[in-house]
Amino acid sequence: MNELVVRRRKFAVRAAVILLTIAGMSTPTARTGLAAGLVGFAGVTEGILRFPCCFMDHKHCFSLDRFDPTCPQCM
Repeated sequence: MNELVVRRRKFAVRAAVILLTIAGMSTPTARTGLAAGLVGFAGVTEGILRFPCCFMDHKHCFSLDRFDPTCPQCM
């Protein structure tokens, strides 16, 4: 009996999280915040990739700019 209650409670919590996520992502403010977070994550990732270049040759530094189709150096 106790296992049934726990399963129902887990299902209810998961359903609530899914509904709140969908409701939150339907607003423009939430989408803008998510996009800003992804841009920040990309900046952190690029910073981590560039960190070893401080100790080595700066000419051979890897940059995420090469994945940008509008990058003038990459054309």
